[in-house]
Amino acid sequence: MKVSSSAARALMWIAGVGLFLSTSVSAKAILGVDLGSLYMKVALVQRGAPLEIVTNMHSKRKTEQMILFDQGTRFYGADASSLLARKPTKTPGGMSVLLGRDEDHPSVKVLSERHYPIIPVYNETRKGLNIPIDGGKQSYSPEELTAMVLHYAEEITHHYGKEKGNTYGDITDCVLTVPSFATQAERQALLDAAELAGFKVLSLIDENTASALNFGMDKTFEEPQIYLFYNMGASSLQVSVVKFHSYEVPESKYSKKMKRVGSIEVLGKGWDATLGGMEFDNRIVEYMADHFNREWRKARGHDKDIRDIPRAMTKLRLQANKVKHVLSANQEIPVHVDSLHDDMSLSIQMTRAQLEELCDDLMERAVAPVHSALVAANLTLDDVTAVELIGGGMRVPKVQSGLAAVLGEKELGMHINSDESMALGAAFFGANISTAFKVRQVGLTDINPFPISISLENLESDKKTSNDKEVWSKQATVFKTNGKIAVKKTIAFTHDEDVHCALDYAEPETLPTGSKPELQRYKIKGIAGFAKEMEEKGLGKPKVSLQFELSQSGITSLIKAEAAVEETYTVEVEVEVEDDEDKASNETGAADETTERKTEETKDASAETTEQSTEEAEKADNETKAGNATTDTEKPKKKTKMVEKEMKKTHKKVLDVEEYHVGKIQPLSKELKEEYKFNIAELARMDKERMLLEEAKNQLESYIYKVKNKLSDEEEMISKISTEEQREELSKLTTAAEDWLFDEGDSADVATVKAKYEELAKPAEKVWFRLSESTARPEAVQALKDKLKETEEKLNKWFEGKDYITDDEKADLASKFEAARKWVADKEDEQAAKASHEDPAFSSEEVPGQMQPIMKLVTRLMKKPKPKVEKQDTAEKADNKTSAEANETVKTNETEKVESPSDEKDAAEETVPGGEEL
Repeated sequence: MKVSSSAARALMWIAGVGLFLSTSVSAKAILGVDLGSLYMKVALVQRGAPLEIVTNMHSKRKTEQMILFDQGTRFYGADASSLLARKPTKTPGGMSVLLGRDEDHPSVKVLSERHYPIIPVYNETRKGLNIPIDGGKQSYSPEELTAMVLHYAEEITHHYGKEKGNTYGDITDCVLTVPSFATQAERQALLDAAELAGFKVLSLIDENTASALNFGMDKTFEEPQIYLFYNMGASSLQVSVVKFHSYEVPESKYSKKMKRVGSIEVLGKGWDATLGGMEFDNRIVEYMADHFNREWRKARGHDKDIRDIPRAMTKLRLQANKVKHVLSANQEIPVHVDSLHDDMSLSIQMTRAQLEELCDDLMERAVAPVHSALVAANLTLDDVTAVELIGGGMRVPKVQSGLAAVLGEKELGMHINSDESMALGAAFFGANISTAFKVRQVGLTDINPFPISISLENLESDKKTSNDKEVWSKQATVFKTNGKIAVKKTIAFTHDEDVHCALDYAEPETLPTGSKPELQRYKIKGIAGFAKEMEEKGLGKPKVSLQFELSQSGITSLIKAEAAVEETYTVEVEVEVEDDEDKASNETGAADETTERKTEETKDASAETTEQSTEEAEKADNETKAGNATTDTEKPKKKTKMVEKEMKKTHKKVLDVEEYHVGKIQPLSKELKEEYKFNIAELARMDKERMLLEEAKNQLESYIYKVKNKLSDEEEMISKISTEEQREELSKLTTAAEDWLFDEGDSADVATVKAKYEELAKPAEKVWFRLSESTARPEAVQALKDKLKETEEKLNKWFEGKDYITDDEKADLASKFEAARKWVADKEDEQAAKASHEDPAFSSEEVPGQMQPIMKLVTRLMKKPKPKVEKQDTAEKADNKTSAEANETVKTNETEKVESPSDEKDAAEETVPGGEEL
């Protein structure tokens, strides 16, 4: 089989230009989300602002990746963590670690080995894991739980924006981090979870690659530098060898001046998928559990194991994590867990030496991935320029000392934030591949550590029983080990039957333990029918081309399938050729022209000695020119003939491709996605209703206390505007509402709680209104009277000298003043007739409005223009008089000479004196 592969291309993305990904130009912000085993970190990039870490509702820069399901309510992050020790079976955590894995995967089996309260189980229908909540009363897939966590990431981003006075709108564009060793099944499961959450994933990016990008995004290395990134997280260890260098690009497309930009190239990767900070925690947990068991069995006389008690083990795990952190900075710590179980407490003393002894065997595992990464990069320790430590687990002193012993004189660098660099690098990567942002130019090349191969066979091969015909099959490695990602490869072969294509990992032994080699399966149809059609035309077998893509997210898929047949045929075409006789005639004509030209030259040479008239000379010249013109216009005659010409035509057909999956773990089907989206939306609706219900209950409860306090604190003032019966009725309503809230209100819905609030608020607000109006209303009336008097006095002064203000306008204004005063007097009389406990005749808010008609008319009068006055000085009048007399004299003289006026112009001049002024 012929395998054609394109040249290896590095993924080089420049600021604002995505070569392999199309993104929304309208994106206002992009999230970089690092889903760790314990904590989630969210970074935000938006236009006109630097990269930043999003703080959650508790103002923390990282959020616990866990959800508490309790009585139809979901609690996230710190809210769930605070109740974890009390409700461990209702609080799943670290769900992203379970994506795309089965119950036999080491990362899943370790949960039962470490006595976690929630153990995932395999679901045959779902073809994946399910996580039972509260003993199986509820059950969710890892994709659903991860989608909920991602949705919470969007919520805290919106809350973070509101605190800063920003509104981001819908934030759906994101880049998510994955471990370097994540297989396609695990990556696809994360993409499915993001889809359930309503996110648009621009790309997945390896955790170490994101950290390297965060480290090198503001650096330009003149000479290539090799860095080793050592990342020990909560659940795994990853090591990457990265090359930093630079290259030149034009400053702009219109400039020839060059500038250097940084470039990052991943050379090799190594890992230990189950060695992380939680492994150190577990050693401490086991030590404390053994100690408690000895004391417990001695005191109670039984052989029970504390490891069988989920709540007690959760307390130990929480305490073990604190012990590890303290011993990373101190030599010893007293450990005390009050009432761990059975009315017994745990009290021990631990030292750093004890912890290092407990974890001594882990150090060999902690350095092995360093050698694996160097081998993959085809380098040695001498080639490494520097080492950068990231991840929380690297803070353990034993890890640092063991690593330093292997690396020799290499300094262990900590120049980037070990917790946040992955999220920040992911956000920066998203800004680069999105066309909505313009950021610093950086080049990036990442690699795929697992080779991928295809297997081809006839689609109907199982139906062929003939033994004398060899079964057709082909195999090829499409993407090699540590090959660059974001590339496309095409496989071409000649065939005339429909084929089945299997896409698998080529070397299953190189995969992380527990990973499955099956990727995707394709039924490619249409080849046989196309081949038969070509055979009927007398053509050969089709050439089938299958194009595969290894995307930036590390997902391999068949993106194009077509068959083609090239047909060669001959056609007769008419071409022009020169006639031989015409060609000879043309040659003779050309010789005569040469002779004639020579004769002309001879005539010109002897013209000085030959006497010739001007007319004869001109006649001879004209004849010569005419002869030359005749010669120039004579062209050789052409003739045509038929010749055979070879032509090529390509017949193409786009093939039908049916995709499906096999194996124990499979991506979510379309039906499951719709079902999970509905379930998540229903949970979100219930959460919203719960929040609205809590707000309504809080509003009612606070109002009850407000009424109680007001009746007590302002009893004297309230008694002036209410009767004893009104106050007693209001007090009874308050007591009844309080009793209802803490009894029947527990099961009431939002509408019922709001109705109860209105039942109490309606009479209470009438009392508060009369109370406030008892002072506000007289103040408003007095303010209006003062304003009327002041305005009227000012207007009377302003009218002086304003002759253009008519009497009617003044009268109109006076009537409006009178109307305002009458309204006040009438309302005061009406209010005086009412009792203090009755609703007032008018409110203080109505009083200022009586000035509006007056001020509207005053504004119009003040804008009224003054009339224009004609002014002429004495000199100008004299000039006009002289000019008029002169015009009269001229007119008289003209009248004497002319019997009648000659035209209309003179008449016009006669009737318009002083024309210049007009």
